[in-house]
Amino acid sequence: MDNFMEMTKNLGHQPELLRLRALDATYEDALDGKLVVAPIDMNEPGKKILDSGTADGTWLRNVRSKQSAQHDYYGSDVEGELFPENPDGITYFAHSFKDPWPQQYLGFFDLVHIRGSLAGSAPEGPAPVIKNLTTLLKPGGWVQLMEMNGFSPPPNGPAMTDFAKMASEMFTGIGVGDFANNNKSMLEEAGLKNVQEKRVIVNLGKKAKPELHQKSIHGVTGPLVPLTSVAKTVPSSFTSEQLDALPGRVKEELETEGGQVEMIIAFGQKA
Repeated sequence: MDNFMEMTKNLGHQPELLRLRALDATYEDALDGKLVVAPIDMNEPGKKILDSGTADGTWLRNVRSKQSAQHDYYGSDVEGELFPENPDGITYFAHSFKDPWPQQYLGFFDLVHIRGSLAGSAPEGPAPVIKNLTTLLKPGGWVQLMEMNGFSPPPNGPAMTDFAKMASEMFTGIGVGDFANNNKSMLEEAGLKNVQEKRVIVNLGKKAKPELHQKSIHGVTGPLVPLTSVAKTVPSSFTSEQLDALPGRVKEELETEGGQVEMIIAFGQKA
């Protein structure tokens, strides 16, 4: 995934942040505004919440905006340049989730959240990353993971069907495999209890609400060029020309027909 990271960096941080905010709005709608799915009591003040892969902290700010109680919010990202100039009461620190976490954060958090980032665990795969996340939790704390199901997607048109096939082949090729469907079992193997899974259908393009029509398209299609670039480096059933054409096909199909993706949310609690 280094190729993906390099291409998104070269495209500039601002376009990527705008895309991530568009995706945030799309996912928030699919979740009916309930961004914290793990059964943590957010009415009890003083929770310590970490978003790993936070970018500019949009998820944290959206969670905070819904709370009446005061909590402490932390965001980490391998790309510290994405952090906002004004932290606005959120603590940011640069960190790769592949590395051991800073000593001061071990046993510290009530909730650790990751969304759409675990493909970056290649080539080792998400299992050691997830095990590493559990070291951050207080007793009774939760890990919440949210990732796209590329291996058994909802029915779609031919372009979105090819998108899912490309993603599944790419995930296999870089060594992470069908991690979204396996996150629940990896949380269990990491020693967490009360492990659960929730599946959410996300409407895109013409199938989304009118106000999310363009945002949902932008959120999903923005990373397609870098992703197809990665797909060219691993075994694929697609030709290079077919991969080059895929971003345009997906965008057109979402605009004219719409589409759907399934997001899988897995969460578990430290004993």
